[in-house]
Amino acid sequence: MKNFKIYYIHIFFICFSFSLFAQDDTPEYIETEAVIQEINFKVRSRRSSATAKVAYKTLEGDSLTSTVKLMHIPFIGPLDNEGDKIQILYNKETPLLLTTKSSSFLQSYGLYILILIGIIILIYRFIKRPR
Repeated sequence: MKNFKIYYIHIFFICFSFSLFAQDDTPEYIETEAVIQEINFKVRSRRSSATAKVAYKTLEGDSLTSTVKLMHIPFIGPLDNEGDKIQILYNKETPLLLTTKSSSFLQSYGLYILILIGIIILIYRFIKRPR
């Protein structure tokens, strides 16, 4: 009887995972150039964040202003300055939702990079271990 419950749990997870794939709708992002108007850099204990208020134009010709997260060095500050031009990606359906190309890359491949670093460290330690 115990194994019967386990089968129900597996069937439930399989059905749930297929329903999630069916609802996956990736938004379309459009690349454009933006000018940084203002930079906010905050440090809270061990965490830091950098956001910028940027002005940009959409494909339809609308001039918009929104905020975007910037790459930064903790405790030092952002890599960009006010007045710099950066490449951003805005959501086609909601143009006020922004991301930068670098943060988009990290969101997409960051976990894979960390796994690869872990595997390299594991192999190095395995080779260098005393016999």
